[in-house]
Amino acid sequence: MKHSLITLLLFQLLSTGFSQNSGHEYTGRSTPAVKKEKLKEVNFLGDITPEVWRNLALPDKERIELDLRRGTNYPQNYIYPQENYNYIIDYLAVEISAAARGKVQTAQSTSDKLSTEQKNILTSADLGTDISIKIKFRYKKQACDKSGSENKIVEGKLTVTVVPASEAEYPGGFKQLTAYLTENIINKVSKTRSLTMGLKEKVRLSEKIQLAIVKFTVNEEGQVIDAKIARTTTDSKLDQFVLEAINKMPKWKPAENPKGIKVKQEFSIPLGGGGGC
Repeated sequence: MKHSLITLLLFQLLSTGFSQNSGHEYTGRSTPAVKKEKLKEVNFLGDITPEVWRNLALPDKERIELDLRRGTNYPQNYIYPQENYNYIIDYLAVEISAAARGKVQTAQSTSDKLSTEQKNILTSADLGTDISIKIKFRYKKQACDKSGSENKIVEGKLTVTVVPASEAEYPGGFKQLTAYLTENIINKVSKTRSLTMGLKEKVRLSEKIQLAIVKFTVNEEGQVIDAKIARTTTDSKLDQFVLEAINKMPKWKPAENPKGIKVKQEFSIPLGGGGGC
């Protein structure tokens, strides 16, 4: 069975060095996800993830433009209904891509209503695959529009990860996961090196750790396996610190499919925060 990939946003290290009590805790997922069984019922973009447009990656100017248009009749803090974006933009193309049985398939439509081919791709999407959504659109012309941008073509992208019905869980949850990695990576490095290092060296060490991305799999028994450095700290000893900490983690509660059968799940943790990979 395919692994399920989930990207975690863990924490930012202090740029001036390490702290025993940084006060920063991992509190949840940083990227959208959808449970595999839900993909059998999708008919519209918003069925994949409720806030497609809020999460859509756009150039800064276009994000501002979209929010301004959205705010014409609604306050900025209002969660704009997905379907009402149809009053703001005209769809030119909606592309859906996902791996099914290890092979990436792609299909397009010209509205937020998914085509039969797109729905088939989503229904058969592998557990752990990243669904790629690309939207090409134009802003609708409005009487109050002074930007002259209604004929401009804009493209946005969004990735949504397919996850199990019940995801793997570290014992004690996010708070304890943060505590474990803080103690076994951040504090361990600090204790072994800080006595012989000045402030500048500590800053560089902190910056190196923030480069790291580590990937591992939680298997059906809850064991952490196949840990590897996906992006190096550029320091082999620091990389080893990270791997040792990951490999020594206690057993997790395994992921399960809708039938309660335990399945593998792959995790990707960027130690410096950000979107991961």
